[in-house]
Amino acid sequence: MRQNRLSSTLERIAGWFHTRTRAQRDLIVISVVAIPAYLVLLAVDAFDLVYDWTRLHEDWQVDELVALLFTVGLAAIVYSWRRLADLRGEIGRRRVAEEEANRLARYDVLTGLANRRRFLEEVRGRIRNLPDGCCCALFVVDLYQFKPINDLYDHRLGDEVLRVVADRLTKLVDGQGIVARLGGDEFGILLPYQRNDDKAERLARRIINALPKPIALAALSLEIGVSIGVAIYDPEDERLNEFAQRDGGPVETVLRQADMAMYRAKTSGRGLYRFFDRDMDEALQQRVHLEREIKGAIANGEIVPYYQPLVDLASQETVGYEILARWQHPTRGLLMPELFIPIAEDTGTVGDLTYYLLARAVRDAKNRSPHTFLSLNLSPRQFADPVLVERILRILTEAGFPPQRLEIEITETAVMQRLEDAKVTLQSLRNLGIRIALDDFGTGYAGLHHLRELNFDTLKIDRSFITHMLDNPDEAKIVEAIVSLGHSFGLRTTAEGIEAREVLDRLMQLGCETGQGFLFGKPVAVVVPGEAIDRDPKDTRQIA
Repeated sequence: MRQNRLSSTLERIAGWFHTRTRAQRDLIVISVVAIPAYLVLLAVDAFDLVYDWTRLHEDWQVDELVALLFTVGLAAIVYSWRRLADLRGEIGRRRVAEEEANRLARYDVLTGLANRRRFLEEVRGRIRNLPDGCCCALFVVDLYQFKPINDLYDHRLGDEVLRVVADRLTKLVDGQGIVARLGGDEFGILLPYQRNDDKAERLARRIINALPKPIALAALSLEIGVSIGVAIYDPEDERLNEFAQRDGGPVETVLRQADMAMYRAKTSGRGLYRFFDRDMDEALQQRVHLEREIKGAIANGEIVPYYQPLVDLASQETVGYEILARWQHPTRGLLMPELFIPIAEDTGTVGDLTYYLLARAVRDAKNRSPHTFLSLNLSPRQFADPVLVERILRILTEAGFPPQRLEIEITETAVMQRLEDAKVTLQSLRNLGIRIALDDFGTGYAGLHHLRELNFDTLKIDRSFITHMLDNPDEAKIVEAIVSLGHSFGLRTTAEGIEAREVLDRLMQLGCETGQGFLFGKPVAVVVPGEAIDRDPKDTRQIA
């Protein structure tokens, strides 16, 4: 029994010894062997003993040996102390490095604010330890008009703007809450307060008033806008607790609600704030359901391509079709793309959806006139897909569909969000013979150098300009300028949203080549043999 205990103890000591660093092992050996030996020599009358012994063994030259051992022992002690000092220094440096790594992992390097990870940790901690009668307001603050500052001037100037925004938010919160940079130009604020207090609304109003004030940098006066979404965590809200169980926790629920409120603020206008309410609650439930269903909907063919004619304005002949997605939901009926395309982007399924729609569309187009083309819009996130061009080419090749009959549409937003990715991807598509159209031109921040650098084939004028061009002189001037710009660059122009004959006549006078809109036909579905696809019962038009 005693032997086993001794053996186990020795094994633990050996295991512990092997887990030490090399420097630590050296120090342990020196301490265990050299130092005790030296101390023993000092503890006894070592000198007399050695002297008598060496007199008896003069022929061995033991005196030189003992002197050598004494010197080596002394050197070992000095060496061990030096190693110990080095080891302490290394431990200190590692501790500093670990602390710095921990800081960088939880704080934004640019602004010094907490980052998203740290912010969520703080939110979880505050929610768990809320005093009785208290709530938490979670703000999502989104900047607009920031991206053109970054693109038109300099990224360093954009960084300074973000620092100014961070400083302003920190001063507005004034130590009563936590401010974080969630990513890009989006900030978060956590504000604890007493129930039935209007503290959260007062802070939202102060941010709306203070943040857009001009920022003086590099002899420039820069202005930004802001949209704010606010969600309230109240531990007594039973409905919130139900969502928390479903969504994975109260933090995830409140953050999602704040995001939805912020999106509502953005779509309602500029410089607004919105609190999450019950209407958004229902929309959130619907979104959650669609998030769960969308992957299966793609696999089951519930999301199908609809086609809207593209017409040559001079000849009034159909020259192409834009591919538009529609979800034939089994219980909710026909869903429009604005309801599910953002969900597909957020859930990472937009690539699968795009490839499926393109494969269906080229199959539908087999019996169509070889002089017509298909137009497909790509999501901004797809330009980061390394196999995008390869997948598109494979779909076209398998269907025997010429690349020259495909036009890829990319919005100005996509260009500006992923400019470098867009350059590479669009050039690869052009090398295959695929045409490129810049969609919604005039609503974003694409400059003339982007038109020249990216070699577009078509400019599509956004419907917001076309709809009001007859009764708004400013809109008419914009349309005229875009058509003229397209001609000067050798690009075709396509007008979206043509619904009146008078608008068509004016566009023809300006020299716009192509148009689409309800005047020519609504999006319709093609019935493939063996399949029954619903379409608008009021629309009797079929694809030629």
